[in-house]
Amino acid sequence: MANDLAGISVLILDDQKNMRALWRSIMLGFGVRDVYEAADASAAFDILRNREIDVAIVDMMLDELDGDSFVRMVRRSAQSPCVTLPIIACTAHTRFTMIKKLIDAGVDEVLTKPVSVESAWQKLVAIVNHRRVFVHSPNFVGPDRRRRADPDFEGPFRRVSDETEQEMFDIG
Repeated sequence: MANDLAGISVLILDDQKNMRALWRSIMLGFGVRDVYEAADASAAFDILRNREIDVAIVDMMLDELDGDSFVRMVRRSAQSPCVTLPIIACTAHTRFTMIKKLIDAGVDEVLTKPVSVESAWQKLVAIVNHRRVFVHSPNFVGPDRRRRADPDFEGPFRRVSDETEQEMFDIG
């Protein structure tokens, strides 16, 4: 599926009605026809339980529960209907500590506000067509955080601890 997004379904989780409407317009512009909206985490989980969702776009500053907590629930909760759901986090906070917090929570991609249509397109296409390997370990659940191959790397593991921890990983 090259850059055709017509067959995917997208969940938008944002507590601001105008932002959900903006995201809906962007998704429709991309050709996405199945767009679901949730104003809070509870409504988002109801949608995830009852619909087949391909990608979620999650605002990080929600009224009742912050976005990274929602992502952690999706990734780690025994009641999560879709642990491997591709998630794009959207935030106005661009400090390294916030971006690291989101990555550690298990998001696939981070979009910083103000969001451009081009950056939204790039992140969505990257998730749909070139998703990174998904990792399950005792300390992390989400897409592999390593984005590029190191040309100087010689071996199957990148860290000294990788060899001993390899049995704990369930990559699939």
